[in-house]
Amino acid sequence: MRPTKEGIRFLLAVLLIAVAAFNTGNNLIYLILAMMLSILVISVAALKLNFLGLAFGFSIAQPVFAKSATGFKTSLSNRKKIIPSYSIHVTFPEGMEGECIMPYISPASELSVDIAGIFKKRGLYKYGDFSMASSFPFILFTKNVKAHIRGEVVVYPEIKEIDELIPETISSDYAMYVTRPGAGDEFMMIREFRYGDGMRRIQWKASAKTGKLMVKDVGMDEPRLITIILDNIKPLDQESFEKAVSFAASLAYKFIRIGFFVRLLTCKKLIPFGSGEEHLFKILDALALIDEEDTWECPMMHEMQGTGVLILKSDDSSLKKVAPMCNMVVYASEL
Repeated sequence: MRPTKEGIRFLLAVLLIAVAAFNTGNNLIYLILAMMLSILVISVAALKLNFLGLAFGFSIAQPVFAKSATGFKTSLSNRKKIIPSYSIHVTFPEGMEGECIMPYISPASELSVDIAGIFKKRGLYKYGDFSMASSFPFILFTKNVKAHIRGEVVVYPEIKEIDELIPETISSDYAMYVTRPGAGDEFMMIREFRYGDGMRRIQWKASAKTGKLMVKDVGMDEPRLITIILDNIKPLDQESFEKAVSFAASLAYKFIRIGFFVRLLTCKKLIPFGSGEEHLFKILDALALIDEEDTWECPMMHEMQGTGVLILKSDDSSLKKVAPMCNMVVYASEL
């Protein structure tokens, strides 16, 4: 508990009144002094009582992407049977942007507040210590209580519109990446509905049995494959590296949503071709925690099936030697 600016001024006023009372012996000044001292005692006692019996809770809506609004849910339980709690200001640990104010928590009840919070960077975040502060009732003192919450959340890289990120000089080459599939009619399987599937292909009987939208998958006249090669070789260039990771995640997000089979190649990491929501989050999981490595040791580098997109941190990257094997090269430093 510490005094606020107003509290410091009030304490100075109490000191001055006390000096005047002792010097003059005036009963009225003593009465004013007693009143001011009682306000101090009430302020401290009420503030301590305000936090008594409070329990803090926190959860996050999934999935979570860096620099995008995420649903934070905070809750405060007041276990006091008679006395309510007032004006609790909650701030989040480092790395999370957001705050909320709970003006009134009734006795023996719980108050939940949904807010939009933001994670500044990708990675694995532990919840850690949340701060609950209040200056109730007279804003003379502020009490700050730490609430440690166990748990962690994986924050995926920032997803951007890749059409806006790709330089105009290669926009004509980029058109080859978004060619639509053929109208093949060879039956392959019944699978879950994906973004971009036509409504005519929905199998209603299968959907009724599974409780999910299911579609008939047919053979395509042309394979839809894309390989994303991410440059994560040292030396460290944090800004360009984060741009490269974000661009790789944006590529995977876009092309999987339109039905491509996507593969990710990085140093010491290979995620084979796959499609669908589950495969997308396999790639995002890898990109959320990826770090730079000393040497390139990725297997299957020679098998450049489908469309290869090489994402380099800069023009002097040691991985530039494989650029001739790829259909497209993007420099993160220029994004």
